[in-house]
Amino acid sequence: MRISALATNALRGASRHRLLLLLLGVVAGAWGLFAEVAHELREDRLQPDHGFPFDRPILNYLHQHEGHGRCALADNLSALAGPVWLGVYALVALGLGWLAYRRRFRALAFVVGAVGGTMGINLLAKYHFERLRPDFYHQVCFETPTLLTDPSFPSGHTMASLALASALGIVCWPTCGRWLAWGVGLLFALGVAWSRLYLAAHYPSDVLAGWLATIAWVWTLYLVMSRYLGELRQLGHTLREEVSEAPMK
Repeated sequence: MRISALATNALRGASRHRLLLLLLGVVAGAWGLFAEVAHELREDRLQPDHGFPFDRPILNYLHQHEGHGRCALADNLSALAGPVWLGVYALVALGLGWLAYRRRFRALAFVVGAVGGTMGINLLAKYHFERLRPDFYHQVCFETPTLLTDPSFPSGHTMASLALASALGIVCWPTCGRWLAWGVGLLFALGVAWSRLYLAAHYPSDVLAGWLATIAWVWTLYLVMSRYLGELRQLGHTLREEVSEAPMK
């Protein structure tokens, strides 16, 4: 039967493009989940007590388990002008310079596009939803919290750190240091996300949405700029030919 033949050919094509289909699933899932989180928060964006059921309990738990050492670590991971982030800026500058020196302009454009595009999405989302910051506690880390006036959703620190980590891991994947790059990068991104929650600067749903949007954007850009775009076009062309040529039985 024609349907049976088409199904068989489609499965054969899918087996040849497993990684491509996996990446497409990750991208589609991340965009869909980000849209769902944004939709759920839209109506309650001006109500600081509203949001997802897990937002307030997680913040309360972190607030009840404060310690001076953890507070100092959170401050360092959150301070964009602090030593941790200054070290990250230096490493990124060295990496971009190395890519330019080796004339790896596609990889250079990918890193710039991954981070720049992520921050563009962050700014658009922040000023579209205008979600208020958490304002539950009179003291955070034994001090009166600093009033942050910019919108809370999604977390810019979270998105920037994960975009840097993902871009670094992808660019370093052909090298022997790929696992080190991914490990260090993701550890840094997780630490930054934790610090924003520990300092009560964001809701957990802000961090979750930031992760989803970053994953969606970075891997979409990767698909567009890598060989997988050609594979996707080839797969679509092959399926169209099989549909048009398959006999009716």
